[in-house]
Amino acid sequence: MYYKAEKKAMNNGQHYHLAAILRRGKSVVRVGVNTHKTHPRFGRRYPDGKQGHCMHAEMNVLRFAKPGDTMEVLRFKKSGGWAMAKPCRHCIKYIEEAGIKKVRYTNCDGDWEIIKF
Repeated sequence: MYYKAEKKAMNNGQHYHLAAILRRGKSVVRVGVNTHKTHPRFGRRYPDGKQGHCMHAEMNVLRFAKPGDTMEVLRFKKSGGWAMAKPCRHCIKYIEEAGIKKVRYTNCDGDWEIIKF
């Protein structure tokens, strides 16, 4: 599954290559990447008043989430390997609201860290 996520993320046309994998039990529900697409459910405004204009990988898969699902967030380096992919505060808010019980994400060392809700 990580190969599919990496392929999608590396071809997303973005500077950062992130993928989110939504799981329900042992099944993969959806793989999403960061994109210039938007969705009205996930509008966000920054402290300086600017409106967010892209959809993060986490938000991309949250459209299909059900309470109790889990999520993995990965950031792929162009040179190979993983980088920090901790969800931002906006994504954390929506992840909690969706009832996601656990998020695993890659850290700066390419290892996994976990957030539980």
